[in-house]
Amino acid sequence: MSRCCPATPVVPEGPAPSASREPWELADIRSSTGLTAGFRIGGVALPNSLILAPMAGVADGPFRAVCARLGAGLTVSELANARALTLGSAPTVALTRFLGQPRPFAVQIFGADPDTMARAAALVEASGVCDLIDINMGCPVSKVVKTGAGAAMMKNPRLAGEVITAVRRAVSLPVTVKFRLGWSANQITVRDFTRMVLDRGVAAVAVHARTKEAGYTGRAQWELLAGLGAECGEVPFIANGDLATPEDLATVQKISGCRGFMVGRAAIGRPWVFAELLGRPLPDDGALRFRIFRWHLREMLMEHGAKGVALFRVHLFAYLRHHPGASQLRRRMCNERDPVVVQEAGRAFFAGRSPLPPAF
Repeated sequence: MSRCCPATPVVPEGPAPSASREPWELADIRSSTGLTAGFRIGGVALPNSLILAPMAGVADGPFRAVCARLGAGLTVSELANARALTLGSAPTVALTRFLGQPRPFAVQIFGADPDTMARAAALVEASGVCDLIDINMGCPVSKVVKTGAGAAMMKNPRLAGEVITAVRRAVSLPVTVKFRLGWSANQITVRDFTRMVLDRGVAAVAVHARTKEAGYTGRAQWELLAGLGAECGEVPFIANGDLATPEDLATVQKISGCRGFMVGRAAIGRPWVFAELLGRPLPDDGALRFRIFRWHLREMLMEHGAKGVALFRVHLFAYLRHHPGASQLRRRMCNERDPVVVQEAGRAFFAGRSPLPPAF
């Protein structure tokens, strides 16, 4: 499947994205010691324990590629609707595309019908794009939950188990599951749910340390993950929620005994957080970080064409969010369609100048 040709002006500097190793890329992301030691999920070897979370509207191919080059040991697609996959929906299939970022790569699917989930998983496996199939049983968004999928699965563990079994029977790839602490503060079911998914033979368990009702608000309740790593035994347990520093990793591992760390919002606007967590931080060099920003923008244009600038805005505002004029910048850029203007805003910011035009 060919990539898009942008209808907007192409950001003009440097070689084509993905053509060669960039100076900001980590030459080797393997880690064999300490918190970030690699491990296996089924037969799939991870070079380290850092995993990019499957964030809808954020973790598309270009962002996954940036994070993988900066140290993520595994990247996961945005959640893909199983029914839409079986119907051949082009936008949904596009969510599962592999853009040449370093493997391994997992595709995450969601749905509430075991047969549909099985057929979708088989289609994904047949496409050859990924190394793992992940089942979303934790998304708190209403449009997912109202279909009985996502976090709604935690209220229906019998159906959740049937979905896992159906998917495992349909594919030879390792199958993993991601879920939450439970539905609400009064319905913390993470331990019972963990036992159920282990009984169904999953290859790894990932838990976001918030409830469905909490969504993405408040702090992650790491204390409610206590001992889950030991309960999972040989099956890797992966912790998720508010992981942004080496100290966070050490704390959540001490509490939970996790073997893997799923990093989400901490990577938005700071994809080099993976290098920091590996103990290989990039130099505090604005010019180098601008090159990451520019490479990411250009990948968005290559992948999404004329829509690339609009889709990049969530990243643009995150990259520049600590600037004193961030709110003005948001207003200025909310309708910007010219990638060169966006690039120059980034150049100014990383050079320590205002990213806003002098007359603004």
